Amino acid sequence: MTKVKIGIIGCGNMAQMAHIPCLQSVEDAKIVALCDFRKELVNELGKKLGIKDCLTSVEELLKLDLDAVYVLTPVHCHLDNIKAALTAGKHVFTEKPAAMCAESVRELQQVAKQAGKNVILGYMKQHEANIAGLKKIQNESDWGKLLFVRTHSFIGSHWDAAIGDLVKPVSSSEVPPFIPSVLDLGPEWLDITRDENFYSFENPFFGLLDTGCHSVNLLRHLTGITPEVTGAKSLGGVRLVDFSFDGVPGVMEFCVNFAMHRWDEVTELYYEKASIVIKTPPPLDMQTSAQVEVYSEDGALHQNLILEDNRQWAFRLQAEAFISQVKSGDVISDLEEAKKDIELIEKIYKLEKGI
Repeated sequence: MTKVKIGIIGCGNMAQMAHIPCLQSVEDAKIVALCDFRKELVNELGKKLGIKDCLTSVEELLKLDLDAVYVLTPVHCHLDNIKAALTAGKHVFTEKPAAMCAESVRELQQVAKQAGKNVILGYMKQHEANIAGLKKIQNESDWGKLLFVRTHSFIGSHWDAAIGDLVKPVSSSEVPPFIPSVLDLGPEWLDITRDENFYSFENPFFGLLDTGCHSVNLLRHLTGITPEVTGAKSLGGVRLVDFSFDGVPGVMEFCVNFAMHRWDEVTELYYEKASIVIKTPPPLDMQTSAQVEVYSEDGALHQNLILEDNRQWAFRLQAEAFISQVKSGDVISDLEEAKKDIELIEKIYKLEKGI
């Protein structure tokens, strides 16, 4: 295999402002086909990018000679799109979350196992260079017991770092048909009408799933522990969640507040002899990386290590990692991790609602 041939399913803002530019920057990747139900949009985007195969049918795209596909459609389309791609023998990169519920992820796991193909989730924070560096420091250090874990995620409207105001993506007024039979219906226990609002931030479960999965995944990544959810409540749009990381207390403070521009996301870990503070930037802030502060003590030596902004964009590092994984010939799947994240999200929501 020389260049990995990629097809893009879903050509909206995240595709145009993040994933496509990153793939174009990776020497061993080549985008050869685009697919979106919006014919006008996909044709215009293909013309702009110099891509000949611009389709409105996922089925037709999957007939092409592709090594892998990027599934960048809304989450409620992931189940159908990922299953189709795997069945067609393609490696899959998909935006998070993997699906609308843990049960759907279990279904994907079965299909992936039969297909023998990679399924990689878009948890780009794991690819942050400074977070990877922090993990190395963690593994090499003796800080004593973990005492406390905290994540604070107040998500403002400048999640895109306002670049959408400067570099306008190709857009279209075409509206997708609402066909519930091809959509992931989400948890069976969730007694909400499956309409357009169900698949939007008007649905509090959707908002928690869509953005909160990043928070719980990063906590699990940093601690190596899948916590127990011991309490959850929602007051005035703010979610307050209590965790137990094998007996170590943790909290999540979470709010989607598009009335404010600021992206305010901080993750903290406290040990007997160290503390860690991680500040993660808006996802589409291309020139910014996570900043990490590590304070530690070793006898009389007290030191503060700062991992400064290194200008490496997590989305690009993520694209490089996916292409390298496909070329390696090894097969891995992030679906078990995705399932655990969504199980936590479901537990949080159930405790909030007394279900």
